[in-house]
Amino acid sequence: MQDLQTPEWDIDSEYPGLDSLALQQDRDKVKACVNELKALSAGLEGDDPLPTAQRMAVIQKQAQLLLYNLISYAYLKRSTNIKNHDARELLDGLRKLGVRLDQALQPLEQYLLRADDETFGRFLAAPELADSDFYYAQLRHTGARLLPLEQENLLSGLEMDGFQAWSTLYTNLTGSIDYVLKGEDDQPETVGVARLLALLGDRSDLMRRRAWEGLNEVFETHQEACAAILNAMAGWRLELCERRSHTAPTHFLDGPLHLNRMQRGSLDAMMGVVKERKALGQQAFDQMARVLGKPKLDPWDSQAPAPDDGSAQLLNFNQAMDLIVDAFSEVDPSMGEFARMMQQKHWIDAAPLAHKAPGAFCSGFLKSRTPRVLMTYLGSQANLITLAHELGHAFHSWVMRDMPVRQTRYPMSLAETASTFAETVVRDYLLRHSRNPQEKLAILWQEVASIPRFTLNLPVRYEFERRFYEARPGYYFTPEDLRSLMRETWNDWHGESVSAADEMFWATKLHFYISEPSFYNFPYTFGYLFSQGIYAERAKRGEGFFGFYTELLRDTGRMDVEQLVQKHFGTSPQDPAFWTGCFSILEGYLKDFETLTAK
Repeated sequence: MQDLQTPEWDIDSEYPGLDSLALQQDRDKVKACVNELKALSAGLEGDDPLPTAQRMAVIQKQAQLLLYNLISYAYLKRSTNIKNHDARELLDGLRKLGVRLDQALQPLEQYLLRADDETFGRFLAAPELADSDFYYAQLRHTGARLLPLEQENLLSGLEMDGFQAWSTLYTNLTGSIDYVLKGEDDQPETVGVARLLALLGDRSDLMRRRAWEGLNEVFETHQEACAAILNAMAGWRLELCERRSHTAPTHFLDGPLHLNRMQRGSLDAMMGVVKERKALGQQAFDQMARVLGKPKLDPWDSQAPAPDDGSAQLLNFNQAMDLIVDAFSEVDPSMGEFARMMQQKHWIDAAPLAHKAPGAFCSGFLKSRTPRVLMTYLGSQANLITLAHELGHAFHSWVMRDMPVRQTRYPMSLAETASTFAETVVRDYLLRHSRNPQEKLAILWQEVASIPRFTLNLPVRYEFERRFYEARPGYYFTPEDLRSLMRETWNDWHGESVSAADEMFWATKLHFYISEPSFYNFPYTFGYLFSQGIYAERAKRGEGFFGFYTELLRDTGRMDVEQLVQKHFGTSPQDPAFWTGCFSILEGYLKDFETLTAK
């Protein structure tokens, strides 16, 4: 078996261990901050509340920085070994401490939300809060939705064992399911939901089909529970919207739009263009089906890898990093140097450990301002692209490391910008250096498969969820109702490009069951298209591109989407023409794919 030379990371440079004195001291500091905030809150009712509010805001900055640092450390420890009981226990305790901190901050938030503009301006005049104007301005946007303090505190207390418990139930349910799956040799094997989902990307059509059928079978068994969870979560959110509509109507999209710092006009413009251009994703599916030797893609084929003639070779981790460094360096030498630094400082964990968390992500530490990347690297080209994706996230945080922490918290809509850009950079490099048509096919396949993923699958999720929320008040959706709604939405977007709708997708897709945020879909499409628009600027701007790119990344935490696009592109995301322009690169990928596969 080939030695892939996969590294494990160093995170003990942040804290020496889970039971270290340094960790306990930071935890104690957060607890002390919570107690001080509670003691100070009475001063907000006095004759001169402004100094108290400013003092509480300074404490808030310190407490949040330390708490996020601690949570990150515990989470990263647990991610390399999900059976690490001590890390899990610490993480649970820190999250409960986070609830206490949120509750202690609610009097300050209420004060700021109700303050007039003149008072708010004087609040921000404190030198220690010079970096916080955008942060608190975003908070004040929700002022009209505020409930009385006692009710806000009650909601915070109820959520963990109420609303969030529904999401936990889905996680526990899916984690406890066993399914007897027949392998290609028809030998039975007991697998869980995670394994079935992973097999949807298997090279074998038979195994993809059996995995998809297995998912449908197990979720049909639990469809009543899944329907109850979806109904309850939507009911909670809609009731909360109703309660918060005491001053102005609160729509179920207001919350996710606020979290993503987007206006409804930007979302509607983007989704309108995506729907107008849905034929592009359908054409991508048609081309993929042709290469797979099928008249149409089946529901289990959307994640199928490119056909392999057996010539593909595994890359060890160091070889993968060399490719990424070379590709990044073409954008700017400092970008390549950053990737090499991540490797040399052992800030990447890519080892296939026995009890490692699945998937890949980028996290980091606010105290040291250093990123970390986790994935399981197995040597495939898809693994190489995943590594580039996560290093793109890490680069995003790295170029902001000298900025105030408050100005580095970018929304999900912009979080995928640097990561998807990094993917595109590496794929473009690989295409230009591919040694044979098979290598080129494997690279273009990933690009072409991304088109329907972001312009068909994610919009299906968004429209299904939107239509569900629109109809949910006063109506309980049965499993058949949910299947019917998914079937209609699926067929509306996919047309004749697939052999059948994935009717049980409402139950098998984890993202519908995440407690926070709702509508965990449209930000991905936004980030994908936005990154394509950014990549198009690389050719236009030449040597000036890198400065444009890094300045845009630095602005993602201190501007909303509309301000960011206006400043760096000179246009508005509410203008459909902006989104239409983002499709030009996608059309090029599909054309190149058609040309290559026609040979």
